[in-house]
Amino acid sequence: MSRLDDELERLADISELQLAARIHAARISGTGPHYCIDCENTIPQARREAIRGCERCAECQTIHEFQTARHYGSKR
Repeated sequence: MSRLDDELERLADISELQLAARIHAARISGTGPHYCIDCENTIPQARREAIRGCERCAECQTIHEFQTARHYGSKR
């Protein structure tokens, strides 16, 4: 291998490590909005970490699920 090949491989390794670090940081910081899209109350950090990408607080999510089930004729 030439010096250029070695350098390109080293840079590719660094790039992979940086990407992995960014993905890890996003996962541990909790994803999704900080505020419920329905009531605009804050969504607890624990909920955002447990349910990645959640957009509603637990109470509004429950209401949303009941409304959706009723709309589609589900019998729960």
